[in-house]
Amino acid sequence: MEIQQLELDLWQSLETASRFPETADLRSLCDALEQTLSDQSLAEQLAVAGDVLVQLSEVHAARADLLISRWERRHNPTEPVVDLEECVDLFVQSLSLDVTDLFEEPEPVQYPANRKKKSFAQADGSVVGEVDKDALLNWIDQLAIEQPLDEAQVAEQIWELAHGENVEEWSRAIARYFSTFVTQKSCQSHITISLTNLCHAMQKSLVEVWLGLLLGDKPYQFYQTSNNFYDTAGIEIRAKLPH
Repeated sequence: MEIQQLELDLWQSLETASRFPETADLRSLCDALEQTLSDQSLAEQLAVAGDVLVQLSEVHAARADLLISRWERRHNPTEPVVDLEECVDLFVQSLSLDVTDLFEEPEPVQYPANRKKKSFAQADGSVVGEVDKDALLNWIDQLAIEQPLDEAQVAEQIWELAHGENVEEWSRAIARYFSTFVTQKSCQSHITISLTNLCHAMQKSLVEVWLGLLLGDKPYQFYQTSNNFYDTAGIEIRAKLPH
């Protein structure tokens, strides 16, 4: 009964605030809302609070409109009223200007039905002119077929792609890492390590280690132990240890 009475008092206060928003005490309404929700369940709190907050926002908006309208009525200056009936001749109401004499009809130019496409010969002997799109695409495809890249050219392009990266230093660091197993007098002829463990042991990024392995001068063997092609944890590197 106490909860119902608190909720009833809250709705009555909201109704009064809606009728007289300029005198509404929003803080006391919020306090009354908290007191009403204190002993209710979460579902009831959400339902009651949602409805109350909507009405509070409407009261706040109405109160703001009243305050703004009062401020505008108080501070809006009154513009002077000027009688312009005796000053009509001082204003230009319309203006027309005929500029047809400034333009003349263009002379028609007769072009031949079949015009030869103009070409320009440059200083180096090459000719510049319009080329059919299909013919140009066929020429590009034929040129790509006639000039395949060999392994040396592919390797050169890879090196150019990695230019600016310190690949040689990364490759030497990998070789030094594997040489530590030789100094430990290991009886094995080779050492196998996963790519992720190698990056962790060398404290280098995956890109640095991978480029150092692929573009270095040391022969390494790679094995895919995972069915997922993009799983870096499933890549193992085998290095042959010198004796």
